[in-house]
Amino acid sequence: MPVNAGPEYGIAERRFQEAKTKEQKIAALEEMIRTLPKHKGTDHMLAQLRKRLARLRDEAEAASKSGKSTGVGLRKEGAAQVCMIGPTQSGKSTLLNSLSNAQVKVSDHAFTTKKPNVGMMFYGDVPIQVIEIPSTFDAQYLSIARTCDLILVLLDSTQDVTKQEAAIKKLLDDKAITVQTIFVRNKRFVERSKYINVSAKDGFGLDGLKDLIWKKLNLIRVYTKSPNGKKQLPPVAMRPGSTVRQLTSNIHKEFLKTFMFARVFNETKYSGQKVGLDYVLKDMDVVEIHTEI
Repeated sequence: MPVNAGPEYGIAERRFQEAKTKEQKIAALEEMIRTLPKHKGTDHMLAQLRKRLARLRDEAEAASKSGKSTGVGLRKEGAAQVCMIGPTQSGKSTLLNSLSNAQVKVSDHAFTTKKPNVGMMFYGDVPIQVIEIPSTFDAQYLSIARTCDLILVLLDSTQDVTKQEAAIKKLLDDKAITVQTIFVRNKRFVERSKYINVSAKDGFGLDGLKDLIWKKLNLIRVYTKSPNGKKQLPPVAMRPGSTVRQLTSNIHKEFLKTFMFARVFNETKYSGQKVGLDYVLKDMDVVEIHTEI
């Protein structure tokens, strides 16, 4: 309990801990904030409570609207999910079209995008889902950004990018969204900029942006093949340090029961060697799993 907190705060805190629904938690948190002593020693505690309250309110709002909108609850597809946010007219729809297979409407009018647009970007053989979040920043759509793997923040170089960056950072902080972010400057190239420069319209810088997205996602590509067969596409995207055991389980958990060995093919002199379940996989490995018949 915070220093000098009175009994009213203690009662509200206990109500929060015992709450069964989001509405009950919200009510208890509001009471905790109201009764928490306001002084320098509780500033951090107060900020954390307000962030938690903002998140719960967003979740409650998203849940209440989910029955009315088909834009929420987008299923993750591909190796990872990347969300794109930014001020209106920053070029998000154009960038989505340029990065992926999407063909969404692009307009000179503000706030044209009313619900999330989805496309599939390919990094080599790896499919990565890219979602454009409307610049209205509705809670139900920001909930997607809260659970994605990476956020692209698109800034309009024809406007004050410092103010745009500050506004987006404040939005993410207020909504307790802690996903890693990449700040991207669109429309105008600026040398020695701290942002990555792209032109969504003519394609400048997109290959570099894709490379950075892949680097930030921190994944490796592992291909599978059947004995005497060709490698299968797409590859399995895994975390560095993943093992043959995890790959086998990913394919089918039953294979673990009948696993005999695997052969790993790559660019090293050990290509084709037999390995066991604890073998640590590397990027671009091709794995052939052998099981008992």
